[in-house]
Amino acid sequence: MIVKCPSCQARFRLDRQKLAGKRLMLRCSKCRSPFRVEMPREDTRPENGGTLVMLAHSDEGLCIMMREILDNAGIQSVMAHNGESVLAQMEATPPQIAVVDVALQGLYAFEVVDKIRQRPGLEQVKIILLSSVYSKTAYKRAPSSLYNADDYIEKHHIPDDLIPKINRLVIDIAPATGRRKAGEMEQPGQAMPEQQYAAQSNFIDAVNARILQAEEQQVDGHLEGSDLDRAGRLARIIVSDIALYCQDQMDEGIRGGNWNELLASEVREARRIFREKFPGEEIQKAKILEKAFLDLLQHRQQELGI
Repeated sequence: MIVKCPSCQARFRLDRQKLAGKRLMLRCSKCRSPFRVEMPREDTRPENGGTLVMLAHSDEGLCIMMREILDNAGIQSVMAHNGESVLAQMEATPPQIAVVDVALQGLYAFEVVDKIRQRPGLEQVKIILLSSVYSKTAYKRAPSSLYNADDYIEKHHIPDDLIPKINRLVIDIAPATGRRKAGEMEQPGQAMPEQQYAAQSNFIDAVNARILQAEEQQVDGHLEGSDLDRAGRLARIIVSDIALYCQDQMDEGIRGGNWNELLASEVREARRIFREKFPGEEIQKAKILEKAFLDLLQHRQQELGI
């Protein structure tokens, strides 16, 4: 299996059979940058031809919570936490659905969608983008476009939206023995037992608490690493969400050379939030948010062939 360093794109060959299912921390022999690789399991195909969902998010705990939601609905899932491992695992065992964080480490959402659509055997995979929503009040509308993805979910709506959106994309999901179809409601007149209702409510509360924790870790900078690393993560979340919700304006601005004018209000809001979270002089001098915008624009220019 070939993996690439996300910093310098140097390529390395790993033994897929020996390392199957392992999560590795590697250091690039060329640029010396550390990076994480997740090796796909040898066979993760669901039994009885059921539905397989790829959960792609950098927060492992959030992926586990989404997996529990899917498990309760009788849907099998696999997880990956960076762009290269997502693509490698999908090639090994193509899922029917991929739920992909727009700020996934290593690749932007539009790059993930494009690479999935172009890889043989993955053309029919349905893609749901998972927005980070760094400010819940920033957007009062649906994304203008989804970069050819099939749907999107705002992170704080995962408990309510994940199963219904999967069901809308995959018709007639076969239920596991003894379970209802994912998202299927009880028949009229069949009240949910009080104990079952309490257990379901507790589970949803736990999911919401984990989502809130993940958001605090990402936005408030409680992740491991230096302040510069945490600031870089927040900057990527901010620009990735802007890319999702404002694609038409961004692409028009890239083509016309006036993106900073068309996205002026979004850029101002991004700078305000970034300064609130990382007001230190060192961080501000490093121009991390500005570099994140430039990196996003350069990657999008490549996608547009400009």
